[in-house]
Amino acid sequence: MKTKNRFFYIPAAFVLFVFSMPQLSAAEFYDSRARLSIDEKVGRFLFYYLADVDKKNSWEPLFWAKDKRTSFLSVSVNDKEYKLGETTAFKVRVRGTDKKPVLAYESPFLSITEEFSFIRTASSGVSNGIRIDLQVENWGEEKVTVGLRLLIDSYLGEKNIPHFRTDLRAVGSETVINRTTKDQYWLSRNGQLGLMGSVFVDGVDGPDFVHFGNWKRLANARFESDYVSTRSFSDMPFSSKDSAVCYYLEPQSMERWQKRSMTILLAAEDQYGFSVVKSRPPPDFEYGYTEVIRKDGPLTTNTQNVTVASDSGSARTDSNQVHGAAAISQPNIPFVGGGGGGRSPIAIMPLGPMRIDLMTLRELIYKVDGYIYSGNKISEAELKAMENAIAILKARYGAVFKSF
Repeated sequence: MKTKNRFFYIPAAFVLFVFSMPQLSAAEFYDSRARLSIDEKVGRFLFYYLADVDKKNSWEPLFWAKDKRTSFLSVSVNDKEYKLGETTAFKVRVRGTDKKPVLAYESPFLSITEEFSFIRTASSGVSNGIRIDLQVENWGEEKVTVGLRLLIDSYLGEKNIPHFRTDLRAVGSETVINRTTKDQYWLSRNGQLGLMGSVFVDGVDGPDFVHFGNWKRLANARFESDYVSTRSFSDMPFSSKDSAVCYYLEPQSMERWQKRSMTILLAAEDQYGFSVVKSRPPPDFEYGYTEVIRKDGPLTTNTQNVTVASDSGSARTDSNQVHGAAAISQPNIPFVGGGGGGRSPIAIMPLGPMRIDLMTLRELIYKVDGYIYSGNKISEAELKAMENAIAILKARYGAVFKSF
């Protein structure tokens, strides 16, 4: 009798042990106020923003996070659509590096990758967004017709009228923006936060078009759904006041080994968008920076190259070796896109760039205090990065910094 019970308790204990083990979480990548979460199991990613730098756990999702599956990437191959992460035709895996993680979808005939990197927008002193470089490559022996679309289930603006704005217009109903327009970015915001997405940014290889519509209709429709400009975000039988943004790379014929790409930028709202503002450093301003990233583990410090785009589209880079840098650093993430184009930034629903600059200054003060109290010697590269951050603030605020 005892022997029989023993064989019962062994598997029961094993089951309890398995269920008590911590479940594998998504791979997490951090840089300053931006956080990227990649879930290999479902083939999805989420983007979070640190709403309050004084509260370590104040990460807020900038698009719908309660169900990761509502935002997704899909591919059309010879008029057959595959929702990536939900089809067995494509294997999903996370690769790349801490600095540039990659979400890859691979089949015997096609490779699709989403490469992520952290960015800062025009007037931000710290990283506050992500760049998504999408690429599709024909691995098969035959020529195929391939298109991509990335659906983002936005939600911040769903209680507002209109749900979206761009730098040129209000978007209160179904809208398609193609390359014939000059919209640079769109905004979805509530009273506290704003998600900003690129449309057509100078120096960035953007989509063929962007479709704003009801989420359920876009999610359930064929690859390219019909477009009705007067249709609201609440038309029956679809969900009520439920809007989304969909980026498209239109289907085109691809030869074997041919590649196509599309870049999408997502960030916390910036009144100047993604382009470089007039108060940026001179075009030949060079500097290096120290970047702090965590991926399912302790913080690690990495050295990056920084590019500052000039009005002419040229760029210069500088690489510095950083040794003994502090665990908390002031990253100077590359500006996104080029300046010029003859267009002045248009302020729409500003989140408060001055507040962000004050946070940057406060982080610099904390860092200096850390070196003073620890007695550690500051490296030349770290000192240069701090001096350059102050130079940016001086250029922006002028007389305020005369005493520095």
